[in-house]
Amino acid sequence: MQMNTPVEQFIAERRREDPSFGGLLAKGFALLRCFIDDPRPLGNGELAQRLQLPRATVSRICRTLFELGYLDWEPKLDKYFVSAQVLALGYPYMAGLQVRHLARPLMQALANQIEGAVSMGVAYRLDVTYLESCTHMEGTPARPAIGAVRSVLTSAMGRAYLCTLSKTEFEKLMTTARAERPDEYAACYETLCHCIAHYPKRGFTLNEGDAGADVHGVGVYSRVVYMNRPLLFNCAIPGMRVKRGSMEKRVAPLLREMVRSIENMAGVGR
Repeated sequence: MQMNTPVEQFIAERRREDPSFGGLLAKGFALLRCFIDDPRPLGNGELAQRLQLPRATVSRICRTLFELGYLDWEPKLDKYFVSAQVLALGYPYMAGLQVRHLARPLMQALANQIEGAVSMGVAYRLDVTYLESCTHMEGTPARPAIGAVRSVLTSAMGRAYLCTLSKTEFEKLMTTARAERPDEYAACYETLCHCIAHYPKRGFTLNEGDAGADVHGVGVYSRVVYMNRPLLFNCAIPGMRVKRGSMEKRVAPLLREMVRSIENMAGVGR
């Protein structure tokens, strides 16, 4: 669920497809997602405004999440923030991702070689979630930590994910993007189509500063599948250090070679 879609509208749309869709549960998770883009403590009024829900409804949800341990409350500010208990929800997922331990040394070696960052992630709908990142000493201006979220429309890793979709799946997701992220869709749609059309020949996607922070990236999807989702990889370098054509000619081949090595170690190589 994207936060620029009113929660009630999202629930109504989903219930048209599935009458058993749980609206109250969706509201609870929508509230927790507010802290992804803004991790500072938030009050009931701020959360109600973002979610476009009645303040009384938000107050009940916050109190419930607090009692369950997924939110903490700062009495002096009368505001809530995400509790450490939320991290426990992700532990079973990360514990089963054994390929992360195989990939990390190769990712760190490549990060050092390109003097940037190398990351692994998975995509769901319009977002990519980072599962591992390795950086050179200087890294990049926007170092993605584990759990960081980026858009599939603007990030190289996300664009690699779009290349795994069928034409029907891609068109359906773009319909969602046009409704939920109209600005990103308008700015990136032609670039996305270009990435998809040329991926079979090039074997990588590009982000030339589209994700902000003047970071350029290349992305590759792998044949390693975890929990029914392909693992995605990217390299990111500050734009001020990127020479014309270097991402395509130097960095992309190195990333593709690394991904092939990880595939082989995971037992899915050719």
